[in-house]
Amino acid sequence: MVKGPGLLLRRGSDTLLACAAMLIVALLLGLFEYLQLDHRQQEALRTQAELVGRTTAAALLFDDAAEARVLLAAFEAAPAVASAQLLRSDGHTLAEFRRAAAPDWLERHGGSLATEVTVSGDNGPVVGKLRVRAFRAPTWRGLASVMLAAVLIMALALSVVALASRRQRARVRAADARTHYLAHHDVLTGLANRERFTSELAHVAASGAPAALMCLDVDDFKLINDTRGHAAGDAVLRAVAQRLQSLVRSHDEVGRLGGDEFALLLRAPVDQRIASSVAQRIVEVLPRRIEHEGVSLKVGVSVGLALLPEDAATAEGALACADMAMYQAKHAGKGAWSRYTPALGEAQRERRELAQALRLALAREEFTLAYQPLFDGHGRLQGVEGLARWQDAQRGPVPPGQFIPVLEEAGLVGELGLVLLKRLRLDLDAWADEGLHCPPVALNLSSHQCRQEAQRERFLQQLHTLRLTPREVEFELTESTVFEDLDSPVSVVRALQSRGYALAIDDFGTGYSSLAYLLRLRCDKLKIDRVFVDGVADRADAALLVETMVRVAHAMGMRVVAEGVEREADRCRLLALGCDLFQGFCLSHPLPPRRMAALLRDGGVVVPSPAQEGQGRAEPAC
Repeated sequence: MVKGPGLLLRRGSDTLLACAAMLIVALLLGLFEYLQLDHRQQEALRTQAELVGRTTAAALLFDDAAEARVLLAAFEAAPAVASAQLLRSDGHTLAEFRRAAAPDWLERHGGSLATEVTVSGDNGPVVGKLRVRAFRAPTWRGLASVMLAAVLIMALALSVVALASRRQRARVRAADARTHYLAHHDVLTGLANRERFTSELAHVAASGAPAALMCLDVDDFKLINDTRGHAAGDAVLRAVAQRLQSLVRSHDEVGRLGGDEFALLLRAPVDQRIASSVAQRIVEVLPRRIEHEGVSLKVGVSVGLALLPEDAATAEGALACADMAMYQAKHAGKGAWSRYTPALGEAQRERRELAQALRLALAREEFTLAYQPLFDGHGRLQGVEGLARWQDAQRGPVPPGQFIPVLEEAGLVGELGLVLLKRLRLDLDAWADEGLHCPPVALNLSSHQCRQEAQRERFLQQLHTLRLTPREVEFELTESTVFEDLDSPVSVVRALQSRGYALAIDDFGTGYSSLAYLLRLRCDKLKIDRVFVDGVADRADAALLVETMVRVAHAMGMRVVAEGVEREADRCRLLALGCDLFQGFCLSHPLPPRRMAALLRDGGVVVPSPAQEGQGRAEPAC
């Protein structure tokens, strides 16, 4: 990582300040040591002078110059003494000592110090003086030794500090590099994260160079996480990342946008042919199974492709286009890739407008219920299914197949459930005011209403607030709802069962179809999907499957509902196979509240009729 000049200047100034501080300390230490050494040398010189002076008293008394010179020669043992003079009491020199050796450079330039002591006789009178001069060289040598030691200590300290500082800077650089890496890469896969990928995409988009963007989503990834655990999910994500990197060139970019969403940026040179070839290889190579802890995991991806600058000129626009194409591939059956087209963009725009209209419709509680009856084998009313209906002011009647998926994508299905509970309460109260009694009305419980605890709590609270009892309402669960919610610690399925509400499994045979869930759920009804019902009178294989389902359900104490019965021949065959209840156009279309009230007034009995719309002949009654 390149350091800025400001940081380098700060580090240099800090080092200079530290050196200056240590230098000042060293100078103060040197000054203190100099004063100590100088004082000691002066004291030593005076002591030497006093000792020699005592021995020269007799020589002064008898004016013996020769003896005095011999005595002064004692200073030869003190190399720092340069000269000495023995003076009579009248001030004249009796004898003198000068060191024979020539002074060295330090002695010549280091200065000198002098002392003078009086010489007294035995009875106390002063007989003369002794003057001694010495070089300061020993002081400077001692000071030099101390300063050298101080410099060595400082150098050692600076070396230790520099080493520690270097290690600290290395750790800081490593931490900075790690932080920089984490800020731009996904920890699990090592790919570029959303921030870095979008930054690279924005740079390419701004350059105007041709490029291809792909958004990928791992199909049924939540199922892998739920059934095999998060460790298996992480293994899948890592394997997908490695396989994606192996399919692109070195200068292309692969990123993980979050969760199970990945993206590829193919840089120039690239065109539609190259991008399409890469997309096709991805959907062919990625589905290879992944081995994790002895389990083979099946993986597939849905891919959306958009070209720059042909489809979008900005990073945001390109991501939106590729995302739309990816969802198109998912809706087409997963495990495929789709190319963005203007028509797809228009469809997405209409979808957004529909989502906005649905939000307003929920706020205004514009949704109603249509009621499709369930009859027994004698045509008697045994139950009702409530189906959501919406009449938009501009669009007119909008089929549930159009608005339910949009509500699910927008996370508004929970709000729809609350509105429908309120609508059911109003319809039940209106029928009760007419003295009419309706069998329990079954409402679909979407898996989207079960995912968040707050949504579950609001749903259960709405039931309590509206006083919708188990005699008035029951709930139909798709197998996906059961799968997602049953093992939750705050399962709405378990909460409804504990409150006494009857449950039915809807569209049985088209989802996960686990008999273990039938054992654990103990529902009241099992509804066989119309894919097995339609044409069962003419299909031996379908009849065999239906008969098996009926036997299993009856063995577990559940009643069997055949839904989507549109032909009288099918109804007769289903009745013979043991189905308990029937629902479909052969018996009744979904009815608005007014017509449902009329059916209740008539006693809730219908006569099975021939197939209705699109049928060319009547079917025989059973």
